[in-house]
Amino acid sequence: MRDIAFMLLFVGTMPAALRYVHAGTMLWVWTALGTPNQYLYGFASDLPLNKIAVAATAIGIFVDKTKRKPYLDAHIVLMILFLLQGIISFSVGLSNLDRPYDILDKMTKITILCVIMTMANRERIQIHAMAIIVCVGMGIHGSLEGIKYVLSGGAHQIEPGSLGDNNYLALATLMVMPLLVYLYNYSASVLLRLSFAGAALACFVGVVATASRGGFIGLVMLGGFLILRSRRKVLSLLMMSALAVGLLTFAPERWQERMDTIGSAEQDDSFMSRVSSWKLHTIVALDRPLVGGGYSPLEDGRVSAVYRQQFDMLSFIPSPPLHGPLAAHSSYFQVLGDLGFPGLFLFLAILLTGFRNITKIRRRTRGNPSLAWADDLAIVFKITLLVYMISGAALSATYSEILYIMLTQISVLRRHLEETTAVVQPVPKFSRHAQAVPLAGARGDGF
Repeated sequence: MRDIAFMLLFVGTMPAALRYVHAGTMLWVWTALGTPNQYLYGFASDLPLNKIAVAATAIGIFVDKTKRKPYLDAHIVLMILFLLQGIISFSVGLSNLDRPYDILDKMTKITILCVIMTMANRERIQIHAMAIIVCVGMGIHGSLEGIKYVLSGGAHQIEPGSLGDNNYLALATLMVMPLLVYLYNYSASVLLRLSFAGAALACFVGVVATASRGGFIGLVMLGGFLILRSRRKVLSLLMMSALAVGLLTFAPERWQERMDTIGSAEQDDSFMSRVSSWKLHTIVALDRPLVGGGYSPLEDGRVSAVYRQQFDMLSFIPSPPLHGPLAAHSSYFQVLGDLGFPGLFLFLAILLTGFRNITKIRRRTRGNPSLAWADDLAIVFKITLLVYMISGAALSATYSEILYIMLTQISVLRRHLEETTAVVQPVPKFSRHAQAVPLAGARGDGF
């Protein structure tokens, strides 16, 4: 019954996806982030839903007469170069597993999607709609895990699924929470506002349910960022304090014991094994500085065995010995070991370009009350990137779809403002027009 209901909904989106390329990209993003197949158990569970969405988008490119031409900016150019570096590293990669091919296929699709987004999602309504799709797609995972956690009284334990382990789920959920707050503030419908608020709360519990120490640190940072950027700091502080008290009061003992290990990282075997992994990925990069080992080289036991023999190269960094294949446990060391120093440079450049675009957005919105929505959205994206960059230091999330989708949305938002506005001169602080007010129908209470 669930499969039938879902397929009726999915098929119902096809006419719009085939007719309008922006609708196709939203369906593409939703199937990529939401991974609906894992929630289906009948005939629809094996259907290539994401590939169908990709095909519909491709048709929409030729059918849609309203689309604009794609543009090339620093972000898109860097993404293409990053993909090319990946192709080069893949072609001389060390691993014989299927994993490198899967990552290359994923990054190729992400890059194509981001290029299409530059021509398909250029208006405010499309930018807003994509924000909703990202929250619905990725937020569903954290929300469901949070609900299960509450209903089980804290006994629910997350099992690895299509999203990977609990740490990645925590990071991905953290990345959509600021967007949920934005949508709460900029939705005129009371029902929608309640839905976004409930989803944000469920995602908060979902991050707790992951029992991820990195997720907990990210949650604390996210709360601090939201309080600092809120226009109602006292109210925000009280709400965050209430959530913290509730968390410490009702969280099970095993969760509290796990969080207690954060303060003693040097005695924690899990953390120290991460240090060993970072060292080994660095050794791969030093051995092959221009290309790295190809995607996920050390997940191949044969390759990791070879490089473990060189482990003493960085013996001045204390860490335990490693056994068997291993993951990077860091976005930065992951890309360093996979693609070498050029790959790390391009990855960091992509992230820094996102912050540069945010600065340009805020410069254009300064002193213009009608663009308060764009300024608030830019702040949300900035918070999301900061959370990713800090939490991602201990998590292999270099090739995360949601990261590149959000970075492209930042680029699209900047482009939208360049096409529709002129740079507004800053309004003097003493002017009553200095405060940005939300657009009609939106509350704009949040940032």
